[in-house]
Amino acid sequence: EVLSIDERYFRPTEVDLLLGDPTKAMTKLNWTPKYDLAGLVKDMMQADVALFRRDQLLAGEGHLVPNYYE
Repeated sequence: EVLSIDERYFRPTEVDLLLGDPTKAMTKLNWTPKYDLAGLVKDMMQADVALFRRDQLLAGEGHLVPNYYE
């Protein structure tokens, strides 16, 4: 298989994994996060369920609902 890279789409600074350390923001700015990981996942799941229910209701009433979950 022969592949070529289009220079217009080459991003040399792209990273596979990005890790952050909030220590400086916490100590110097007295910043505290609003979410822990479990809270963030819970909030995201609730939002997804709400969107799914809305789409079900709209589809049930005959409205066209685009498939934007793919």
